[in-house]
Amino acid sequence: MTEFTTYFDQNYADVTRQRKSILDSLKEGPASVSVIGEKTEMDKKMLMWNLLGLLRWGDVEIAGEEHHELVFKLREV
Repeated sequence: MTEFTTYFDQNYADVTRQRKSILDSLKEGPASVSVIGEKTEMDKKMLMWNLLGLLRWGDVEIAGEEHHELVFKLREV
């Protein structure tokens, strides 16, 4: 089983919890991937997988770049 497959094999509750943690960390304002990782204590690969999902569903957007890392923010409704 590849690492990529393990992300898709997670149960819905785990994914929901992970994404809520990311969204809560972004309520304080835009943050780079490293900062979000520190706040959520999520490894970078899992964090990026979740951020791409949140980006796909329109919950977050890319705010810019900082020190060669993407900066994400909550999408304004």
